[in-house]
Amino acid sequence: MLKRIKRHQARVGMFITDIEDPLRDEAAPVRSFLLKDEAAAAKVRASNIISLVIDTRRGVDVGAGRPQPDKRESEASLSNLSRPFTQTEIEEALQTIEQARPLVDTLFSNARLNGKVTFEPADRAVEQIAKSMVRNPAALIGITRLKTKDEYTFLHSIAVSALMVHFARFLKFDEQAVRILGVSGLLHDIGKMVMPDGLLSKKSALTGEEMAQIRTHPLRGYELLSRQDDMPQIVLDVCLHHHERIDGKGYPFGLSDKQISPSARIAAICDVYDAMTSARPYKRAWTPAETLRMMLKSEGHFDRHLLTQFNASLRASFSPVPPKDRRNGVRAVQ
Repeated sequence: MLKRIKRHQARVGMFITDIEDPLRDEAAPVRSFLLKDEAAAAKVRASNIISLVIDTRRGVDVGAGRPQPDKRESEASLSNLSRPFTQTEIEEALQTIEQARPLVDTLFSNARLNGKVTFEPADRAVEQIAKSMVRNPAALIGITRLKTKDEYTFLHSIAVSALMVHFARFLKFDEQAVRILGVSGLLHDIGKMVMPDGLLSKKSALTGEEMAQIRTHPLRGYELLSRQDDMPQIVLDVCLHHHERIDGKGYPFGLSDKQISPSARIAAICDVYDAMTSARPYKRAWTPAETLRMMLKSEGHFDRHLLTQFNASLRASFSPVPPKDRRNGVRAVQ
């Protein structure tokens, strides 16, 4: 049986089939391996890995009697971050996705076939997303969590765009800045569209050379987008820098702290949050509460102040009580 566990639960004898690593691109498969000794297990516990997927049929399970998270604390957190959606909310969220689909499909196809991406259709897609995020942000975010392999890039782009729109409004950015951040989220992974199909769909583990090629997707996306005269600088910045880390261990340039713009910091949070909360055919998704706890424990990856604010923005949205309108103030993206 496949089971997702937290990094600190790793121990000798576990058979690892997948990892959630902020430094690893989602497109890069993981070679299954057995934790053969305590040194290997300790290395995993001390790493940047956020979570692991173990196969309990091929290795040991989480040991009985080990410390478990406080159930009351976990339930209290989940009560603020999870709630059922009405049929109307679900239908509206699905309608938004379907309205955006032809625009996003065209964007991706043009990038792949012609090496061109224009701002206007991306902005129209974000207009649909932004309207939905006014009506019910939790529903659209919730619906996009279930992703098949074929739909992953499309729904991930929609979800990151929606999260960035919602977070920017929570931070009281003006609506023009909100829309630009939404486009940034929609196009942040556009560089994957011009990478070899065989590389992205490869089922076996990537070689070091192939992994290095995967990590060129921010640069490739930036080069593609920068050919267009109408592409805002913020969109270019997010595409190029959304995998950078505050501690300088990100890519492609290893930027750190103040070298990373607020827009790229926001994108890094939204990108990882969606990847971790996404349900995949082979493993359950982390809940929003679990994901935020693990992201807060990931030292050096995210802007801590923004991550705390992101946490607050989601708690407001997933609360059973509709969130208050936070769009009264104005603030521009730096």
